[in-house]
Amino acid sequence: MMMMMMMMKNPVILVTCALLLSSLAVLAHQGSFGPNECCFQFVSSRLRKDKVLSYEYTDKRCSMEGVFFTMKNGAQMCADPSVQWVKSLIKAKERFPSN
Repeated sequence: MMMMMMMMKNPVILVTCALLLSSLAVLAHQGSFGPNECCFQFVSSRLRKDKVLSYEYTDKRCSMEGVFFTMKNGAQMCADPSVQWVKSLIKAKERFPSN
């Protein structure tokens, strides 16, 4: 109670506290607690192994589990990791990463 009365009497302290709280809110938002990239739909056609550069699983916090395939032309395709051709493609990339 005493602190609140002191803050009301001194506007500099009040403004400083407000600025500190707002900067903390901005920092908390920037370091968001969710994943950066998630899959929301999957590619329907099979990807060619010779066109795929690399793959990466989506973050476990995504609502749908997926695999990002980075193509040699720079495009990113999202695929369902439970589908057989996706599993085969991942195994092939694990055996021969440069192909």
